Amino acid sequence: MKNSEVAAILSNIADILELQNVQWKPQAYRKAAQVIETLSEDIEDIWKRGGLEKIPGVGEHIAAKIEEYLKTGKLAYYHKLQKEVKINLEELKGIPALGPKKIKLLYQKLGVKNLQDLEKAIKQQKVQKLSGFGEKTEQALAEGIRFIKTKPKRFLYAAALPIVNTFLKTFRTYPFIQQIEVAGSFRRAKETVGDLDFLAVSPQPEKVMDQFTTMKDVKEILAKGTTKSSVRLSNGLQIDLRVVNDKQFGSAMNYFIGSKEHNIELRKLALSKGCTLSEYGLFTLKEKKWIAGKTENDIYQKLGLQYIEPELRENQGEIAAAQKKNLPHLITVKDLHGVFHNHSTWSDGNNSLLEMAQKAEELDIKFISFNDHFGPIGITNPLTEKRLVGYLKEIESVRKKVGIRVFSGVEIDILKDGTLPLSAKRLKELDVVIASVHLAIKMPAAEMTKRVCSAMENYPINILGHPTDRILNERPPLNLNLDSVFDTAKRNSIFLEINGSPSRMDLSGENVRNARAAGCQFAVSADAHDLSHLPFYHLGVNMARRGWLEKKDVLNCRDLKKIEKVLKK
Repeated sequence: MKNSEVAAILSNIADILELQNVQWKPQAYRKAAQVIETLSEDIEDIWKRGGLEKIPGVGEHIAAKIEEYLKTGKLAYYHKLQKEVKINLEELKGIPALGPKKIKLLYQKLGVKNLQDLEKAIKQQKVQKLSGFGEKTEQALAEGIRFIKTKPKRFLYAAALPIVNTFLKTFRTYPFIQQIEVAGSFRRAKETVGDLDFLAVSPQPEKVMDQFTTMKDVKEILAKGTTKSSVRLSNGLQIDLRVVNDKQFGSAMNYFIGSKEHNIELRKLALSKGCTLSEYGLFTLKEKKWIAGKTENDIYQKLGLQYIEPELRENQGEIAAAQKKNLPHLITVKDLHGVFHNHSTWSDGNNSLLEMAQKAEELDIKFISFNDHFGPIGITNPLTEKRLVGYLKEIESVRKKVGIRVFSGVEIDILKDGTLPLSAKRLKELDVVIASVHLAIKMPAAEMTKRVCSAMENYPINILGHPTDRILNERPPLNLNLDSVFDTAKRNSIFLEINGSPSRMDLSGENVRNARAAGCQFAVSADAHDLSHLPFYHLGVNMARRGWLEKKDVLNCRDLKKIEKVLKK
């Protein structure tokens, strides 16, 4: 359960080393942090079987530091670096667009060590006078501080996933637990969670609570009762566990999965049918006779509804659709034949084209598209028109070495004026063109919308990449008129990306549903920069399901020949 803790420490070490102008090491620590944060397995389990050095990006020295932390709960090297740098990096780097170099300059010139110091400097208008900052940057930093202060503490779905997996795996081994499941917003596959809710069935609830409150990663016991307890883990995540009887398990799951709005409408429907619904079951209103509650299916059936998948339970018309037996047949991971949007060492990826293609083949998918960065994104080593020749030549070579379809392509920047930094003629030579906004992200809505729509109107684009460009817990979405974007995408037969990168999950489920209503089509991607990132398309499927998508809505689900035909258009 310490994946996020270890990742945070390695990331902080990278930032401190960068502040100290150390070469190469920051990149190594940052790469390891990115991989560990998104592992689907508990890093302690990996360590115990001696597998740390098999994690991509984790060599002998970093593995030794991880082992030290897992053994002792401390890391001497990290504490040494913290003493050398007096800046509260964890606090300051939470502000969007404030990287180590700017943090260093703020410290050197204005003595800014923490958020409070920065707020004071902004109020005194000292920041805008620094070289490389200016009035607009100062305003953006002020907005960033407000964003941090007002956002609730939430964890990425991907960060909670290994915790959920480990918890269920452990508790299902106990003979006194008959059944245990995760509920809450995690069960609805929301991109972030505030806490985790688990429900269990056991004839010995006190024993369950004892095991729960004495887990090794518990930092604080918030409450302990006979059938309900709450704890806070060392990473700050709260977990609630309830034990219910077998007869109540389905109704309790329904109640605690939510959403609140869905539950309210479901209770109204029950009342209209002369029943009452609660976490304890479905009962007749007059006689208080128990009707259902052992399973969720029973409850929905008794209310005259199709079973409603948890991802749809947001009071967005799902109950009315279930009454008419008109719910969508939601896509599953198995429905996807391949994955779009992957990077290699040709731009900012960690693995070669061949390594990525071979990994995709191992995952038993039928195609992969490579979309290394092209344009002035600000990353090191973006593709240029000259380098594009060698890139395409290597993709052709990779095709001969693997048994899956390998699509060529780029992720190209949409410039401020709505143009792309490569001609339409050259773009047509590629299989998959993904166009994305990366720079100048603070434009007003009218200008940003015109910028994005102009690119889609005038260039042979296949996919609009991470359409709102949000970074969860860090950066709000672009100012966009999404209705105009969706309409333009539809008219030009451009697929909207559902980006499965854990910090993006873009489009969101709500935006996917709105785009679907506008007649748009979608492409699920991983935005993989590493071998370990390729399975991220699973997270994209979460957003697709929350957006009511079926196989017919998603390009990845089509026959390979049909995909090729569509891409050529």
